[in-house]
Amino acid sequence: MGNKLDLVINENYSKLNSIDLHILSFIQNNLQLSTTLSIARLAESCNVSTATILRMTQKLNFSGYSEFKYFLKNDAVKKEEESVDIIEVLNQDISQTIKVFKQNRQIEEIYRMIDEAENIYAYGTGQGQRLMLQELARCFLNVNKKIIMVPTSTELKIIKQYMSKKDLLFIASWSGRIEKYKETLLNLEVLGIPLVSITNLNNNELSSISKYNLYFQSTSVDKVMNINRSSYLTLHLVLHLLYDGYINHLM
Repeated sequence: MGNKLDLVINENYSKLNSIDLHILSFIQNNLQLSTTLSIARLAESCNVSTATILRMTQKLNFSGYSEFKYFLKNDAVKKEEESVDIIEVLNQDISQTIKVFKQNRQIEEIYRMIDEAENIYAYGTGQGQRLMLQELARCFLNVNKKIIMVPTSTELKIIKQYMSKKDLLFIASWSGRIEKYKETLLNLEVLGIPLVSITNLNNNELSSISKYNLYFQSTSVDKVMNINRSSYLTLHLVLHLLYDGYINHLM
């Protein structure tokens, strides 16, 4: 489905009847094919007349079928280029996440902290982060290490009073913003309770107040929709690298 075509349809939706929507549905589901069809072939494929196709294009504010077809070709090319870009973005994010993990000079100390901690806690600032940490906790059971999941910032505030310097807290956050639990974290820092932040690769408040840091790179690939499709992929990757690295550490 072409992104620009969607916008054009939405802008002119009130002009369109059920037959127009039938034609546009065919085009949306067969965008690449539609860019190659003559008006006669498109009409045949949709079981309508060429005049119906022409009227539909004019309702969308095109001068005729030729201009509409040119528009479809550009929309299809743009969509294909975006797909390639997304793959490249994911590849770069994965490569950078692995590179930064390998260069992290705190890793061995983090492994030591995991070894020595009396209690290990994990808190994710969002549902996706919590799911990734739950998977990490499941993996660490294989080496007889129990990670206690902290479900919300309220529970984090409650548990804080029972934590000691011999414990360890992992906090995963995409943005690293800590407005909702800043006071709790600052109290933990004052108490000397070691924190391991897991955040996107940028300057952020969470990593700045944490003694230990793990980073993943996650590039926004849809600025219009404000959707980041790769954040959990590379977050999962860095946690997987942490677990695999800890296994090697034990050998």
